[in-house]
Amino acid sequence: MTDSTTSPRRASRRRRPDGRRWSGRRKALTAFGVVLALVGATVGGYALMLTSAYQQNVTTIPDVFPLEADRPERVEGPAGEAMNILLIGSDTRGELGSSDIEAVQPSLADVIMVAHISADREDVHVMSIPRDSWVEQPNGSMGKINWSFASDGAAGLVQTVENLIDVRIDHVAAIDFEGFKGMTDALGGVTVNNTTPFRNGKQNFPAGQVALDGERALMFVRERAKTGNDFTRQAQQQEFLRAVLAKTLSGQTLADPARVYGLVSSVSPFLAVDGGLTPPAIVAMASELRELRASDVAFFTMPNAGSSFVGDQAVVLLDDPTRKFVAESFRNDDLGTLAAAVAAQ
Repeated sequence: MTDSTTSPRRASRRRRPDGRRWSGRRKALTAFGVVLALVGATVGGYALMLTSAYQQNVTTIPDVFPLEADRPERVEGPAGEAMNILLIGSDTRGELGSSDIEAVQPSLADVIMVAHISADREDVHVMSIPRDSWVEQPNGSMGKINWSFASDGAAGLVQTVENLIDVRIDHVAAIDFEGFKGMTDALGGVTVNNTTPFRNGKQNFPAGQVALDGERALMFVRERAKTGNDFTRQAQQQEFLRAVLAKTLSGQTLADPARVYGLVSSVSPFLAVDGGLTPPAIVAMASELRELRASDVAFFTMPNAGSSFVGDQAVVLLDDPTRKFVAESFRNDDLGTLAAAVAAQ
């Protein structure tokens, strides 16, 4: 099993009609929506301008949640106050333009993460789900989890993920990889800790601390062929988001309204969210998370039974005991124990 983790301080369904496909401005659309939530309340005096930049550019995904009868039971008690956000990333490589909106169909999801915000709002765990995970699809067949996105869009992926982790998704945020370029440049670049050295053309990415501008950030999150496997790329994507989060929550960024505005305006054209992730909802969420620090956000990969083949398909297997452990961790609002178990393996 291969994974990446950083521990925080506290360790047979029906399809929903009309919500199976969505499109937008250069969309197939990981998602930086959680970062928007974390900074929203901090720039209160600038809120109106940020709201305008967000609303003018962001796309709303319609009918993204399954029918009530097809969803997991609600979690009762204090653990039910936890929040789960599905983060989706897809790489169109800038091939789609505004004139293609009606023709666009979802592609394979390159990044699938669930951000779990604890009920006490003291920490956030972001769990990556390997895109080749062999799971039950919305139509009852078995297939790779990213097929759900390709065939049924964000709504299909929500249904598949809810079935997998046995807990409801509260919000959905998705971004095209091209949004990473503007995001990185708006922050003045980010620095990542690269564990697997590689070259891309004339660009060198040595082991250790590596500075990324927008173009290099795209190379970093896309790279797979020269780094061994998709687990390595998954770890690189986690490291990139960790670096973005740290830079976003730094005093250097939050004290600079122009930089925050540039961040929101550069990301939102590539962002799609569920209808409930409105500016007031983001501000309310950010208010609850106002004491959160970058060190309180942990990234790890869902435990699995390793890689194998189903026919000629290279897949990641998820055995029943592991899946049960993951589901119980979500329902008990105890992702710290799950992340620690992953780190110990």
